[in-house]
Amino acid sequence: MLDTFETVVPGIFVDRASCLAGIIVAGDRALVVNPGDPGLGSRLWEAGVRQVEQVLFTHHRRELADGLDELRELGAAEVVVPAAERELFEHPAAYWDNANTRWRLLCGHVPYHVTHVDPIPVARAVAEGDTWEWCGWKITVLATPGYTDGAVSYLVEENGQSVVFCGDLIYAPGMVRDFYCLQHGNEQNGHRVGDYHGFLGSMETILASLRRLPLQAVLVPAHGEVIAEPQAAIDLLDERFRAVYRNYGSISALRWYFPAYFAHVQGHGEFLPEQETFPLPPNVIHVSCTTWALVAENRRALLVDVFGPKDLAAATKLVETGQIAGYDGIWITHYHYDHMDTVAEAARVLDCPVLTDQVMAPVLECPTDWFLTCLSPNAVQVDHPTADGETWRWENYTLTAFHFPGQTLYHSGLFAVPDEGPSLFFAGDAVTPTGIDDYCTWNRNWLGEDVGLAYCLKLLRELDPDMIFNQHVEVGFRFSPEAYEIMLDTLAEREELFAAMLPWEHSNFGTDEYWVHTWPYEQQAVAGDEIRLEVRFFNHAPEMRDAWVAPLLPEGCESEPEVLRLPCRARAESMAVFTIRIAPDQPPGRLVIPFHIEFGGQDLGSFREAVVAVS
Repeated sequence: MLDTFETVVPGIFVDRASCLAGIIVAGDRALVVNPGDPGLGSRLWEAGVRQVEQVLFTHHRRELADGLDELRELGAAEVVVPAAERELFEHPAAYWDNANTRWRLLCGHVPYHVTHVDPIPVARAVAEGDTWEWCGWKITVLATPGYTDGAVSYLVEENGQSVVFCGDLIYAPGMVRDFYCLQHGNEQNGHRVGDYHGFLGSMETILASLRRLPLQAVLVPAHGEVIAEPQAAIDLLDERFRAVYRNYGSISALRWYFPAYFAHVQGHGEFLPEQETFPLPPNVIHVSCTTWALVAENRRALLVDVFGPKDLAAATKLVETGQIAGYDGIWITHYHYDHMDTVAEAARVLDCPVLTDQVMAPVLECPTDWFLTCLSPNAVQVDHPTADGETWRWENYTLTAFHFPGQTLYHSGLFAVPDEGPSLFFAGDAVTPTGIDDYCTWNRNWLGEDVGLAYCLKLLRELDPDMIFNQHVEVGFRFSPEAYEIMLDTLAEREELFAAMLPWEHSNFGTDEYWVHTWPYEQQAVAGDEIRLEVRFFNHAPEMRDAWVAPLLPEGCESEPEVLRLPCRARAESMAVFTIRIAPDQPPGRLVIPFHIEFGGQDLGSFREAVVAVS
């Protein structure tokens, strides 16, 4: 009956469902690695397995345990996990109750909201060099960080046969499952950046972990393909990683802030030359940190972003000293907390309205609805959500607002053309004199001919402002026609490079973690309440794809419907809507509701979740 599973070597099999679950069989007993499929227990029983004695996890990720409960019915399986991630298995509430995993910068972000919902009792926590035998098989633990910081691999050997269960270090020859889980702080040339700035920051760690695996063994990843020739697969991954990183570094905005960081790749291809910069004109004031002001001839001003109390104090002082007569509005470039944490207070103190792009306004007005990196919990009432291309007169300026999805999807641009003088474009954090701001995949900066930063660059080229302003750059700058061509050509090449490394119909599935997300992400309810929950899909594929969605509810809670199929339009957002009744006896606290997702024929397991604060 074991022929229902794929044979790796005699006695070791894999189950292909939402992940590659490893199965080692001895008679009617089994050991299982990463049991991601809820139906695995039933199939093992049908194959003659009567007891699962051990369950091994390579790393902490919720969908890898989706089948654990069913395996427990086949005996008291001992759960074995990496020692460095034990707390994430045994005490997940510590994650869900920690505000630092929810708001603002979220450094230390990985593995974040794929955390388990319910505690998983651990029988053994293992680390580098631990060994034991199971039914004649020798199992050795190898520390292999990269996809998560505490991940391990299991080398399983018997009679010259060897298999390595290597987690998500690799997906297939030359491929990884995604880039957003590889966002990680790292050091280059003596300069260290944090997780937020660490695009592909886990690359070297992953390659080092892969290089220490025994290359005569068959590799079984947690997701992807069984790899019979590890050396060639790893070499190809190394080659592709470095090509992607050279492409990224060549037009990175990060070179403006941390020039030494890219010195190791500077000589391996053409880098965009630093663009022409200008001192600030008299009608633009850098107030403090990320807070700026656009000043009219009568000394009235528009404030652009307000970070913290010090920035509000600096803006107020400009009025007190007479440099500015007063503020007529606050324009917000994007939702990141270091641009809007004090906007609500500033609007009250300065008695002026708040304006921003209509796509971003819902994020600012109800941040609990969203799970986004750098999100502030401080809500802002947007008095005027602007339409893309909306134009109006203010004092001696013609102003035009744009949706400007560069650094993040939720981003705006403001084009200011005075009656006399240079035209100005406030670009938030989207670009610097060295290129584009795409060093954080968590920001949803999409690739494609007419989306994301390519769209923004084409808009800037068409508008041709005399000066561009980034909130973190204390000079004005402009791009030459040649610079636009270099950046657009580099992005087109990047789309091809990403596509070769990521196992999706479009690379945005592997860089945009929020292509599936719940809305609202977090809400309040009383035990017994009915709530509405949406699961939103942005289908990056060129054709319609079907999705299946089912909430995974604790006992006593109910959902209508229990499962929903929906057609997801190509390159558009679709949503599945559920009405969920909270159990009348649900105890107070944070109720985490995972959703099982299938999309385009792929079973993604308990891929997303929503949170309900029950009172």
